[in-house]
Amino acid sequence: MAKRSLDANAYYWGVVIPHSSTALLYAGWEKERFSHYDLVHKFWKNILNTPSTKDLTTTQFSNYIEDIIRICAVYLNYQIPDSN
Repeated sequence: MAKRSLDANAYYWGVVIPHSSTALLYAGWEKERFSHYDLVHKFWKNILNTPSTKDLTTTQFSNYIEDIIRICAVYLNYQIPDSN
C-alpha cells in the first residue's frame, strides 16, 4: 500500500483541515461544537464513511481530500485553496 506523500499530508493538515473548519464556522456552526479531533476523527470521517486516514491508500486519501473540498464548495459555499 502506497503511503501518502509529505506534501499531501502537509496540504491536508495545513490547508484542508483549517479551511474546512472555517467553512463550517461561516456556515453557522458553533466553534465550540467541534475540536480538531472532532473535525478530523468524527465529522469528516462520519460524513464520508472513511476509516482512519492512516489506513487509506494514496488514491483513497486523495479522494477523501477531494470529497472534503467538494462538500465545502457545494454545500458550504466555501472554496478551499488548491495544493498549488
